[in-house]
Amino acid sequence: MAAEMSVIESCRDALAFAWGCLIACCRFRIERNILSASTGSSIVTDRFVILTFATGVLAGLIGLAYLLVSGAPLSMLIVNSGAILVGFLLALSLRWAGRAADSAVAATALIGAFLLLGTAIFGYAIADAKRWLLIGPFFIQTSLMLLPLIAICFARIQNLRTILAVLVAGFAMAVQPDRAMAAMLFGAVAVVGMMRPNRLTFGAALFCALAFAATLLLPDRLPAVPFVDLILWSAFDSSLWLGLTLWTGCLLLVCPIFFVPKAQRTVPQYVFAACWLTLIAAAAIGAYPTPIVGYGASAIIGYFLSLIFLHPGPQGYATSGDAPIAPSEKDDTIPPVRNNAASFAM
Repeated sequence: MAAEMSVIESCRDALAFAWGCLIACCRFRIERNILSASTGSSIVTDRFVILTFATGVLAGLIGLAYLLVSGAPLSMLIVNSGAILVGFLLALSLRWAGRAADSAVAATALIGAFLLLGTAIFGYAIADAKRWLLIGPFFIQTSLMLLPLIAICFARIQNLRTILAVLVAGFAMAVQPDRAMAAMLFGAVAVVGMMRPNRLTFGAALFCALAFAATLLLPDRLPAVPFVDLILWSAFDSSLWLGLTLWTGCLLLVCPIFFVPKAQRTVPQYVFAACWLTLIAAAAIGAYPTPIVGYGASAIIGYFLSLIFLHPGPQGYATSGDAPIAPSEKDDTIPPVRNNAASFAM
């Protein structure tokens, strides 16, 4: 540092360089102390969870600003605001979820999968698509809430129960049908299959690919809904800055993965990024809900729900239970309103 400062002509630039070096040294020292501590946690993992929570909140606020500027009904602002508040409450469960046993993770995935199947069979249908549950005055799209969580559970542990959860969820997406969510599940399971290759993960990825192909063959007649679908492009009609702001909000959802060193990224982190990147791509391509930055509480709650199992469990992200499939990762890397009814779509 002294050698570098000696060739800097400006005293101001030299001071700024010295200050940056001091901050870097402090950061490296703190990280070394935390990583060497016997806490079973890593600052890298903590950083990822904190960043994903912060970017989710920021994207949600961007969505509120978009609804306000574009003249959306007040009810939409209230619903999205309530969903962000629920996200804050869900953050209180992060510490508990980090201590959750493998059996609890697998049970969560199974319960979510059968709820999705129940929606596909008994849910509220719009244009032959059964994607919603009507609870009081609210339409709730269960796949946006539960499917990212199921994907994270499968990334965290692979056994017969989580494999079954993925198969049931994939079948439900084909029955509904929902191309965007089927593509998201296939992408997430494919990431797990590539990073933890074996016969069962490959079979799950193949089944999800077939489920996604089935949704492409079935008709999708749902029209675009204002403030929900295709807003990544329609926002540019109002203002260039509004459109760029929406795209920025979407990219915020997947950027935390880039703040984790490549050698220290975990499978759940990759799956988390793949899930939301797929949903953003689907929203840009077709008439599918734009997550977080558009109207819809289901996506907002689903985003924060998917955070709760990103924390390492008491035994890491190891597989366990009745059919172990892949070795655990090293401890040092673990640290839309659709109709004219009076109800609200979420």
